[in-house]
Amino acid sequence: MKPTDRKLLYRDMQEEPDKYSDQEIEAMMDDLDQVPDIEEAWQQFESEELRVKSLNSKLLKIAASFIGLLFVSGMAIAAIHIVRQSRQPQPQEKTVTTTANSQLSTLNSQLAKQDSLPQPRLYDNVPLGEILSELSAYYNIKVEYRTEDAPRLRLFYNWKPEYSLEKVIEMLNNFEWLELELENDTLYVKSTAIPAHDC
Repeated sequence: MKPTDRKLLYRDMQEEPDKYSDQEIEAMMDDLDQVPDIEEAWQQFESEELRVKSLNSKLLKIAASFIGLLFVSGMAIAAIHIVRQSRQPQPQEKTVTTTANSQLSTLNSQLAKQDSLPQPRLYDNVPLGEILSELSAYYNIKVEYRTEDAPRLRLFYNWKPEYSLEKVIEMLNNFEWLELELENDTLYVKSTAIPAHDC
């Protein structure tokens, strides 16, 4: 019987002796008269102390791990917030409908200075408004944007002068979030669901 169980039994016998027989009470008295084994009691105390220390050590490790996890989570949330803030587009004036006629004269004067045909052009992360401004001058068409985000959409596009206007429209329509449609001499441009990081 464990010492704690023995103490509870002794206390119960003292408080309610009627519940126990005379033999049980005499056995308790004999047990109380015995000299405790100090060596055994000391070993029990040491093992209990080691168990408590081990438990405290484990609890400290768990707490330290939890605090570290909270710290790393906080840093990750802060980093995500910073990245989202840096990717938000800056407020710009709304330009839904634009024509390229004003830039047509500038590009025509540049083309007149050149003695040869225009050279192929690689547009690397260039806004669609800039690309179509140059192409509209080359193909002698007007451009109208049906959505305000369309001119800000950035593309990687490799243009060659031998491409027909229809081929250019077909190629640009292959880009996600972009729809181009030619009616008479006007190119209508519409973008759909442009993510903030592409603007």
